[in-house]
Amino acid sequence: MNIDRLGRAKRRGSLRTTLFAVALTLGLTGCHGEQPTEWSTLQLARTDKFFSVAHVTGDTFVAVGYAGRILRSEDAGITWADIESGVIWSLNSVDFAGEYGWAVGQSGSVIHSRDGGKTWTKQQADTDKMIMAVTFVDQLHGWACGDESTWMWTDNGGESWNVERMDVSQIGLTNNTSLAVPDIIYYSVQFLDKNTGWMVGEYGNVRSTTDGGKTWGAQHGTLLDELVTQGGVRDVMVMGAFFKVRFSDPNNGVLVGAGGAIATTSDGGQAWHWVAREGSNAAVPALHLYDVSTPGQNGRLVLAGMNAVVLDTDDSGANWSAVETPDGVYTWINSIAFGENGKGVLVGGKGTFMTTSDSGESWQLVGREEGAEESADAH
Repeated sequence: MNIDRLGRAKRRGSLRTTLFAVALTLGLTGCHGEQPTEWSTLQLARTDKFFSVAHVTGDTFVAVGYAGRILRSEDAGITWADIESGVIWSLNSVDFAGEYGWAVGQSGSVIHSRDGGKTWTKQQADTDKMIMAVTFVDQLHGWACGDESTWMWTDNGGESWNVERMDVSQIGLTNNTSLAVPDIIYYSVQFLDKNTGWMVGEYGNVRSTTDGGKTWGAQHGTLLDELVTQGGVRDVMVMGAFFKVRFSDPNNGVLVGAGGAIATTSDGGQAWHWVAREGSNAAVPALHLYDVSTPGQNGRLVLAGMNAVVLDTDDSGANWSAVETPDGVYTWINSIAFGENGKGVLVGGKGTFMTTSDSGESWQLVGREEGAEESADAH
């Protein structure tokens, strides 16, 4: 655990502390074996933490996490191989454009694969900030975001990364709170093409661009307006963090975040609307929600979060229902990825891996030690 960063989080308040916990117990232990090793249940322990999983091609998936660990599967998550990452830092996010992949994490770490995740090499980004998320639309154009309003972009596949700082949006700031929000942790970024993208993070911030990141607008004003109509105040300090943004097309998007927050848009984010927040919707528990993904079916989404909660919807996020998961799983689920023919993988704490072959309607637990179950924990 990075004590200095945790201390800073505590100074920023209880929510900020929780969010750093969400995003990573940082690993400083050594790398895993140099050669890929076939999966066995003994490779996973309750101390293992996986923060992100991505679909590559076919039935191939790659998961990354604590202490630079990478696992790779070629059979949609049934068996896995341990892959050398070349870094000792925790890896928070992984994304692929075909066989080309990138993973990012602690201390500005960026690594790159050109063979579907079989081998990885380091890339240089001129930052030591925590990088929380990465997204690529092709083999050249990618973006990443993280701590202290840091965001990065590349147009040459990461041979060079341009590191910038996002200006703090003034929407929802008051004279009393502007000094309390000097910078933002951005937890998620998604681009649909080389121009159109979104970035979300602390204090309900939703940023958008239509020019590849040359300029960024703010879209969270409509969410603040809805809070006012519900008797609240128009102040970002009452907004929890959004941990994930997911657009299925240029119009339809969903946000998930702290305290069971879900918001949707059907017009590209010009207007966002609350679906749930802090227990306001009986179908959505007031627990942190960390990821939301689409199996590729029209209107269907699956999300996951604390206490192994998994929810799904068939109407683009308007209505949600609980998905049954295997007994004895109480840890946080941090990431979901879907491949082809309804196959998918989700990963989380205590070495938890689950697979689905029906677009997330049911899940099966894979390869965890006997006795790894224990009481519910926070991420």
